[in-house]
Amino acid sequence: MSSSETLRRIVEGAAAVIFDFDNVIVDSEPFHYRAYSEVFAGKDHTIDREEYWVEWTSKGGGAEGEIRRYGLDLDPADIRAEKDPVYSSFCVNGEIPLFPEAVRIVELFRSSGLRTAIASGSYSHDVKALLDAHHIAHLFETVVGKDDSGKIKPFPEPYLLAAERLGLEPDMCFAIEDAEKGVLSAHEAGMKVIVVETEVTAGVPIAGADLHLPGLGALLETMLESGMS
Repeated sequence: MSSSETLRRIVEGAAAVIFDFDNVIVDSEPFHYRAYSEVFAGKDHTIDREEYWVEWTSKGGGAEGEIRRYGLDLDPADIRAEKDPVYSSFCVNGEIPLFPEAVRIVELFRSSGLRTAIASGSYSHDVKALLDAHHIAHLFETVVGKDDSGKIKPFPEPYLLAAERLGLEPDMCFAIEDAEKGVLSAHEAGMKVIVVETEVTAGVPIAGADLHLPGLGALLETMLESGMS
């Protein structure tokens, strides 16, 4: 089955599309890496950049995983407390760029009658700061951040809460993701998932997607091929 046919089947009967944010709407993962690297460097530890994309971005191991893998005598809560304001400064300043195709993709889904929301592993105030900085907050009905749900991805709560806020059953929604933890989260919530690769996740194994595409450009092209305009 072609990608455009698979996309049509995913969209058919759906009422909403829920987007991951980091590495899907904004090119933010390099900035998360920068912020964590700054903090760990102050503790005499260097985060391997390539390992970061797999262990942190895709699998969601976070600071806990880094500390465990390297046997560091550090508290992950302290690490995050130092990292969060560094990353937030990038958001408030609008330093983190949008992916070029992201806005067009969101607008095409909306023009096709789908409602749109965000379920992110970042704090909602950081997501909203970036949406405001890029003047696209109006494109999303609700934003669910890590501070809004009791559990974060790979647990289903972020996607379940986004669907609840939209007033929809989860199976009336599908997700756009870039990471294994997000696929697990959305599937556990009862949603189909489209995975889009980016430069930092290309080649990282991600199982279980209902449609896997090599980038946002490929998603946009597939949407146009499937008749969205």
